[in-house]
Amino acid sequence: MSALVRYSHPFFGHYDPVSIFANGYPDTRDKPFACDCGQSFTRQDLLARHVKLSHASRPVPQQGDSQRLSTPSTGTDGGIVGMANTDMDLFWDPGEFMVQDTLETMLLDPNFSSFVNPAPRLGSSSQTESFTKFSSRLPALGETGDIGQEEGIHDGQPTAVDGTSRESWYISEPAYRKICDEVQSISHLLTPSLTIPSRDTLMRYLEIYLVCASKFLPFIHPRTFSADHRQVELTLAATATGSLYRFDRIKSYELYFMSKELLMERIRRRYSQHAASLLGQGAPPTGSGPELGIVQTLILLISFASWADKTVALDAVSMTSQLAALLRQCGISDSDEMAPDIDWVHWIAVEEKRRTIFAAYTLFGLHSIAFDAPPLIFNREIGVCLPGCLEQWNAKTAEDWQRSARPAERHFQEMLHLHFDGTGVPQGEVLSSFANYLLMHGILQHIYLGRHAALSASQSLHDRGSIESALQIWQASWETTWESTLDPLSDKGPFGLTATALLRLAYIRLNTDVGPRRGLLERDLDTMIRTKSKLQRSLHIDRTILHAAHALSIPVRLGVSYMSSSVNPIWTIEHSICSLECALLLKDWLETIAAVTRSAGAEEGLRKGEKKLLDIVVDIIKETDFSATLNIMEDEASRYQRMAATVIKIWAQIFQGTHVLEIDDAIGASFQLLDKLLITMIAN
Repeated sequence: MSALVRYSHPFFGHYDPVSIFANGYPDTRDKPFACDCGQSFTRQDLLARHVKLSHASRPVPQQGDSQRLSTPSTGTDGGIVGMANTDMDLFWDPGEFMVQDTLETMLLDPNFSSFVNPAPRLGSSSQTESFTKFSSRLPALGETGDIGQEEGIHDGQPTAVDGTSRESWYISEPAYRKICDEVQSISHLLTPSLTIPSRDTLMRYLEIYLVCASKFLPFIHPRTFSADHRQVELTLAATATGSLYRFDRIKSYELYFMSKELLMERIRRRYSQHAASLLGQGAPPTGSGPELGIVQTLILLISFASWADKTVALDAVSMTSQLAALLRQCGISDSDEMAPDIDWVHWIAVEEKRRTIFAAYTLFGLHSIAFDAPPLIFNREIGVCLPGCLEQWNAKTAEDWQRSARPAERHFQEMLHLHFDGTGVPQGEVLSSFANYLLMHGILQHIYLGRHAALSASQSLHDRGSIESALQIWQASWETTWESTLDPLSDKGPFGLTATALLRLAYIRLNTDVGPRRGLLERDLDTMIRTKSKLQRSLHIDRTILHAAHALSIPVRLGVSYMSSSVNPIWTIEHSICSLECALLLKDWLETIAAVTRSAGAEEGLRKGEKKLLDIVVDIIKETDFSATLNIMEDEASRYQRMAATVIKIWAQIFQGTHVLEIDDAIGASFQLLDKLLITMIAN
């Protein structure tokens, strides 16, 4: 794919990549666009951005705002808990499938109250909303500005903590020479063909990481990062990720291997110092624990390798145990609650370490979800507080940080416990979207450990009720979080949308005996698609199937052709794994329905809720190019069997698009393989 293709992407907003890569590298020194305050700019859009950011105030949400928010829809009786056994009565209006606010209401309501008591619609404007415009539960707060407002083209040089005026992705000549020297020192460990990119190229890669890619796992402070003062291997790991998002895959691997070998050499020297001190031949390394940069580099390397080529993915698994050991040395069980009067410099230090711990925790969680790997850090081990909001994290100056809203300090374990005991988030408190995302990881780990403690895969979880209650409480918290949104291009960050993918996975793990799809780690296509779900038809399964159907409805609403011909605008690894599991689960369910219909008939064999779910799937298929398959004259059982094949065909087309992560190519290939198998099966 050419780097000049224009597209909308949560990493890049609505910008052309050329514009982003040109940040800080103007072609001319002329600044014809002047502001009344005296500053001048090279382009009119920079002047407009300066006026918007520097000469206009934006209301900041306070903690008390949550009391003024609309009450989330949680059930027909207004309660959050206790609806698990309510019979499902789904009202599905085909004409409203593409309505802008349908997705959120139906996706996040586990009790289907939006079907039972659909909200009245005022006027018909919602019927003509853009497919790509997603609603928010927080309309009173209004829009927060253009996509990429803080991360795109800057109207001036941000001021770092140390008072310097320089872009955080800037690499000085001395820093570049240091990179070259350190890589040269390990050249005997590297493939001879590896070459270090130019300084400008490294800066472009680092810019893409800090401005764009880091949003999906924000643990390196983007405003104060300095390559001059950080480990070379950390800078190289960040540039490896940045080059990946520029589709320079070969160069990204080169930078990955350079960073990995440098890191392993640093760790080896550290252990050698420990060994020498034990033998009385030298002093032990200074400091009580490993440097934070070592942990951060490992996180970047594992994150890169986990979803790369299968050979490199095995590297990721082998590095996780080392990361877990280093984390425990960092004091993950110690409280890091911050004083109310803390200053910006110390806040950054505490928050960055806190987010680094949670970044590692989420990686372990994703490995459990994708590879069935046991979590290497347990919920009960984490003693730090939940991370703050995006506005604080992205503040350019101490003054901006002071003006930003600051959520109350809440420990991770405390908030997770409040979800499981039914208490929920205290009245008047609002969590950040990152915090909600982490709590969903906590719930998923609880489900994982419960499943693996069972004597058999079909054995029910003993605390299913408390888990369902926790999921509903989490949903209520999500709805009252200012940063939560289903808009894939929102400047509130990606976690609001990404967390909903984890929510679907939680329902799948809770209500089915389907574990992680085997073969993901080895990229074994045949194994990935041949693991079949053994579904016990129930209301719990109906809820899960609704989530699986709506996982398909999102790309259908955006446009299957658009999704298959561009860089996917909502795709994260969470969405990729969720798409695979939801697609295969929906296929298995439709095949189960076909078998029941074949033996007992549709009228006698199917419950009302199942018929409504079938109507939903039909309506989704109608909005695609495969709607003609619904008009084929055949019996009901064969029709449902064909619908199962059509669902896979739609997902196969969606995954034909350009992907940043190589694992998405493997998932797409598995859909293509399964599509061919199902076509052959139907033909026979």
